[in-house]
Amino acid sequence: MDEDTALEKFDELLAVLKCTRGESDRGITMIVAAHIDELLRRIIETFLITSKEVKQLFEGPYAPFGSLSGKTKAAYVMGLITKNEFDRIDAVRGVRNVFAHHVDADFQHKDIAKICRKPVVDDGRLCARDAFLHMATNTVLPLLYRDIEVKKWKREELATEWLHLENS
Repeated sequence: MDEDTALEKFDELLAVLKCTRGESDRGITMIVAAHIDELLRRIIETFLITSKEVKQLFEGPYAPFGSLSGKTKAAYVMGLITKNEFDRIDAVRGVRNVFAHHVDADFQHKDIAKICRKPVVDDGRLCARDAFLHMATNTVLPLLYRDIEVKKWKREELATEWLHLENS
């Protein structure tokens, strides 16, 4: 990774962290979830062939990768994230959804507390809120740089000659 790319990634992380300053637990959760969503899109797009159809996978009412859930599942089955990352992102998505649908939600809300008791979040050292925020923030870091590694695995469109040979 060149120095410019490293600085861009660092600046991106700094910008996200600055956005969370002074935010409520709900706000921080929404910001981190949105950033993970964007990182997954970037990772998947980097992996897929270059084609106008890629955009359709992410945008529109029936886009299969239009949700955080869809992107997470796609990235996992494509081998772009680990099972542990999948579980962590799923926990972030679950907490985000509770905050989004329950105006009175906090980290004592039964649904959030249940998610935060899972081993992927709770290591027994921190309260539910701090364990979740620590886990969520630490989930972002490896994803921030993953698209650089994934470039090495980029898919190429199948050559017509290859398809012709296969069909012969």
